[in-house]
Amino acid sequence: MGVGWGKGSPLDMKLKGLGAQAEDLDVLVQAIKRRVSVAAHDNVIREADAAGQVKVLLSGTTCSYNRKENGSRSILAFHHAGDFCNLHRYVLPNCQTAIAVQALTDCTVGIIEYRDVDRLLSHSALASALWRASVLEAAYCRERLSRTSRGTALERVAHLLCEQMARREAIGIRGPLPFSQIDVADAVALSIVHVNRTIQTLRGLNVLSKTGHAIEVVDREKLEKIAGFHDRYLDLPNFVSKWTVQIEPARRAALGRVSPNHPTVSTIARTPRRIH
Repeated sequence: MGVGWGKGSPLDMKLKGLGAQAEDLDVLVQAIKRRVSVAAHDNVIREADAAGQVKVLLSGTTCSYNRKENGSRSILAFHHAGDFCNLHRYVLPNCQTAIAVQALTDCTVGIIEYRDVDRLLSHSALASALWRASVLEAAYCRERLSRTSRGTALERVAHLLCEQMARREAIGIRGPLPFSQIDVADAVALSIVHVNRTIQTLRGLNVLSKTGHAIEVVDREKLEKIAGFHDRYLDLPNFVSKWTVQIEPARRAALGRVSPNHPTVSTIARTPRRIH
């Protein structure tokens, strides 16, 4: 299957972290009928692109963003290999159409048609993993909003770096973070000048490498202390996986796109397991 989607790949590790079974990787890969290469800085998804496809990142790093009236960019989320770029549009195809996805590095993207996603949902463990992926994306956004509203510039930048490191390490990727100071500024709602000063402060504290322009953490413990970072919200899939998800055959279709004439979706039966 090639680097990016085989056994031991970030996609494989991501699915396993979300509670999917070993055979679910093959099922998902079979649904990827097309793979495209996207150069750094190009759009993976343009604003107002029509719904109809789910795009999964097989390699590289992207970000979801929107443009403000003055033309500036606001980064809403980062995506790393194994992440779905627009899974929320499958459930709510007419929601947040102004959000685009940009490649921050050279990327490989797998494309899954909605009709094939419908079939994926017949595999209960994989359906649960896709649900958890969406819940986890929401957890990232909540944490970011909370930090942006109350943290200092140093805390906000440090927390962002900690989160991205933890997410990448979970899929077996280490090394410098693959985004620029401009990307950091657009993600934490600070000016590039302010972020540059903050990065220089972290370098002066020997938290970031002083060699080159890449953002590379050399003292993880000190960075986490500055950020007040904890990874409990990143471990959400393991918490959620304590629930047994049963999808009734008659309801599987209802877990797909929401028709404008049918705004509600059937609920998923959940049976809590006793944790010893």
